[in-house]
Amino acid sequence: MKIELLTSKHQETQPQRLQRLISAAQKGDRQALEQLCNDFRPLLLAEAHREMFYKALGCDAEGIAALAFVETVRRYNGADFKNWPGYVRCRVHYALMDAMEKQGAIWEEEITLSADSDETTAIFESAGPGPNDDIGRVLLSLYLREALKKLTREQQEVLALQYWQGKSTAETARRMGCSARNITKHRAKGLQTLRELLQVS
Repeated sequence: MKIELLTSKHQETQPQRLQRLISAAQKGDRQALEQLCNDFRPLLLAEAHREMFYKALGCDAEGIAALAFVETVRRYNGADFKNWPGYVRCRVHYALMDAMEKQGAIWEEEITLSADSDETTAIFESAGPGPNDDIGRVLLSLYLREALKKLTREQQEVLALQYWQGKSTAETARRMGCSARNITKHRAKGLQTLRELLQVS
């Protein structure tokens, strides 16, 4: 799928436009980030709605794709903007693949383990909080901080504990006084809401 970006009246090339928007977004320009999200929305949806991902992750696939995209924008320090859409596709694809594999491991274990057993907590623990090791950096951006204010108290607390403070699923569950399963539900719903607020669904 080829991403076609409109050029400006000054005959700005697609790579030049991408470089300008990515640079601006990395400096905190919300409009630039929104424009990139809008431009790449078809690619994100195409990847998130691949049958294997959507069957495994449901609508969470869209949120994972969105967060992987924003993280890619924020961290990109290369010089190749001509092939950047292909690079984004790969990053989003691998983030979804990673999330799908982790979800599959959870489902396999849930067949034989009770919801609140120590063994199930260990499985949720191994699945980790999300597809990106540095996702906390995404959540710390001003743009996402504003979106976080729209989440429920429980969703905010789960994301804050896991992504900002680096707490494990078990630690978060103990701190909040609920099961590991509820932590993953709050996290998934919070990510889904963020996806909707970021308007890349």
